Amino acid sequence: MMIFRTCAVFAAFFLSLPTASEAQSNGGNSAVTVTVAPEESGNWSVVYSFEEPQAVLAFARSSNDYREATWTLETDEARFGRVAGVDVIVFDDEVREAKFSIIPLTSSLEADYTPFVAFTDGSLAIYEGQFSLIPFDSLDDVEALEGDLEASDRDPIAMTIKVASDKKIIVDGKIAGSRLSHAIKGDGTYIYMGDSNIEPFDSFVAVLDKTLPAWLGERFDDDLEQIFSEFERRWGFKLKNKATVMLAYKGGQGQKLSATGGALDQLLMMEVGGAALNSEDPDTLSYLKWFFAHEAVHLFQSEKGIQFSDDESAWIHEGAANTMSYSLIAASMGERGEQFLASVYSNAFDSCAAALAKGSLETVSKRGDFSANYACGDFIALATDGFLKRRTLYEFWDSLVDSAVSMEEPRIDADLYFTTMQLAGATGAQRRQIRRIVEDKQANPREALTKLLEDADLNPQFSAGGQLISLDWPDYSAE
Repeated sequence: MMIFRTCAVFAAFFLSLPTASEAQSNGGNSAVTVTVAPEESGNWSVVYSFEEPQAVLAFARSSNDYREATWTLETDEARFGRVAGVDVIVFDDEVREAKFSIIPLTSSLEADYTPFVAFTDGSLAIYEGQFSLIPFDSLDDVEALEGDLEASDRDPIAMTIKVASDKKIIVDGKIAGSRLSHAIKGDGTYIYMGDSNIEPFDSFVAVLDKTLPAWLGERFDDDLEQIFSEFERRWGFKLKNKATVMLAYKGGQGQKLSATGGALDQLLMMEVGGAALNSEDPDTLSYLKWFFAHEAVHLFQSEKGIQFSDDESAWIHEGAANTMSYSLIAASMGERGEQFLASVYSNAFDSCAAALAKGSLETVSKRGDFSANYACGDFIALATDGFLKRRTLYEFWDSLVDSAVSMEEPRIDADLYFTTMQLAGATGAQRRQIRRIVEDKQANPREALTKLLEDADLNPQFSAGGQLISLDWPDYSAE
């Protein structure tokens, strides 16, 4: 990322309402209203209207620098640019409005949500979290954080998003009117506008791109219903609020399957495309079902309002989501289930070992090895399940979440994870074994992983070439 520290560079870089039909969600007044609307040029207008004058505002989600190329400030009394790895707005005087013209970025971002998700059927979903701002007293205060906004004690300014559309607007699982006023909570959610196929179920609302290949579109809502139903049985509860599942099709171009997405406050957003979808294939279907299942786990993990700690502890929730989703999909595949598990865990073992050879698990996100949180975290979840003989991973997570909820700030981190393991009966040696994987660089990662799996009675088996080919995977399907 580009870092601007001198005044000269800074100066050169910075560029000199509800109606009766409008749906109101989450209520309350906001310190800033953001009106988002399309322009004739194809760009989008984004107008910030502040209740009080602002000095310096940092975009809460600034880990990517895409705004440099796609956002243009149209307010004379303000400057906009990227400083110390953070996108900021600096006001010259007491101004209560900032207007941008932005190119709607529909490309996926690394470790963040796609700003605008375009459906091939013409629908659009806008990620409202991209507009969130954190107020500061000065630019020096922002620079002092060196790009780590989480180190600040400042909270994002209360914000309400306003949009209008001649198509259906869906947010928080509900169909709104032609106008929407929506207060951002936490990381925000997606506001959908369009005419995709919308199918309500007991636990979720499916919004499926009308242009999905027929073999997928005709069955996928039923597949989703089976996934949610099985998770409800395994977790032992239903989601309090109905989830929204959106599936956007990106077309059948490209040699392979592409799939990106994430979970956001009762919403699953997925984008899929590639030539692999042009004809029916059981392996492609299994992968897509796993992809949705993994993200659905996050809805159950966070059902009681708990938050997950920073990137150092991402292995906790991502690893368990992998274990749970792989197990669920394998159980639905019959005889092919064992082959499926052997394939995914062979790749996971190699991926985890390669990442641990560079450093500890808690530092993988800083090194850009995000996939290690999934792979290594998966083996830690399996080991946790194996160490706690009379419990399942689901029961362990129930205890973990209950412990987090009882705290002043309901948050799951590594310390709480190991404390919960201790309370559930894991020995000190077992906890230390996992801690070493998390906190220490391994001299021989494959040996350390193998011993972890052996000590957890998972009976790892390897080929002559050293590939993991089998484990005694836990089976939650009959519980």
